[in-house]
Amino acid sequence: FFTTNHGVGLGYREVQPNTVTSNLIIESDLIEFLKTSEVNKENFKSLEKKFKSEKELTDSLVAFIEDKVKDFRNMALFLNNNGTITFEGLKFYLFNRSESEIKGDADFEENIFSVVQELKYKYYYEGKQIYSFRPDITLFVNGIYLGYCELKSNYNNQNAKKNGRLKVIKDYKEAVISYLENIQNNSHLTDSQKSDIRKDMLKIFEKAIWISTTDINETYIIRDITKFFDEVENHYKEGKYDYEQYNKKVEKSFKQYPLITKSENKQDKLEEVFKAHYSKKMIEKEILYYNFIEREIEQDKKGNKILKNQKGNLISPRPKQKFGVDKIMSKIDEFLQHENEPDYFIAKLKEELKLFSQSMQDELIAKRLAFNNNKNIYSLLLQYAAGFGKSNIIGWTALQLKDLRKDGNYIYDKVMLVVDRLQLRDQL
Repeated sequence: FFTTNHGVGLGYREVQPNTVTSNLIIESDLIEFLKTSEVNKENFKSLEKKFKSEKELTDSLVAFIEDKVKDFRNMALFLNNNGTITFEGLKFYLFNRSESEIKGDADFEENIFSVVQELKYKYYYEGKQIYSFRPDITLFVNGIYLGYCELKSNYNNQNAKKNGRLKVIKDYKEAVISYLENIQNNSHLTDSQKSDIRKDMLKIFEKAIWISTTDINETYIIRDITKFFDEVENHYKEGKYDYEQYNKKVEKSFKQYPLITKSENKQDKLEEVFKAHYSKKMIEKEILYYNFIEREIEQDKKGNKILKNQKGNLISPRPKQKFGVDKIMSKIDEFLQHENEPDYFIAKLKEELKLFSQSMQDELIAKRLAFNNNKNIYSLLLQYAAGFGKSNIIGWTALQLKDLRKDGNYIYDKVMLVVDRLQLRDQL
């Protein structure tokens, strides 16, 4: 499903595990993208002249990107903030956006999306392997790591909810403990060195946009597993062998992805979830819209504004929040597609009401027509419970509306956000 094209699957390229280096970069994909994409190829020709061999060029470029990545909370933030990099005085794009004003999706289609089965992730320190594990499915764009997925087979009496989540929880715990034993407790290393090694060693977990686990029925997703590092460290320092409290907290952070499809076909359900999370355009939305850092500002004694927390908080959507925004955008696409058909939604409603009596149909349709805004345009009313994260949903939706295009033109000249409390204004 990942690798098939023509509307059936996601159109990824399958890459063999042994082509992925320990730095989680597919060097061949990275170089191919820089060498062949229209926006990069002229500068890449100039870059080649600066190095004696392609290997020397690749090694130098990968080391440069590795150094850039380490200070970002996840790979979406890295690719968003480093849509371009300047290397050896030359500008390069690491990811091409879709819907360019001039080229449409031509540049976007040059991105190389790759999938690796059974990636052998190993970490060595001073020549000794101190940690390894093997995620089932690992995803990359233009050679740069995105995240991974653990698959569980119901036919083997396993499922994502129990076995899949526990596998991710156990893998991260063991990686953190190995780091604590081999690096954190190493008196020969400075705090800065320990921090750099942590960023490198745990990047497959802590730099992932998301980690997911899937069976044929359900998919669970976790973002920012980093926040449980301290939980593992505290258990370890206290000499606890029972990590039950840690397990429960991480389990709670795994959220199930909701479904629209009413089909009882399990493959239809799996296809919906995979397209919602791993399709190329949804990966782009992760990079452009769904991840950002919130930083609180406070005043010092002199009245100067300073950051309360340099690191800030990662803001990214829970599955139900992302599901809601995606559903809003899908509905707006439907509005736009049929905006010249004044009876489209009434005809659609009539089709949905076929099982009701004629009098009931007439009553419901009359109610629907009463909300017509004096035009053949309908509003969307979004209703959410308290604490659901409505402000974030408004923000993510607005960002996508401002970039929305049809036939090469922007749909909206202006997007206005109206709030009823100053607190909400500040949040947005």
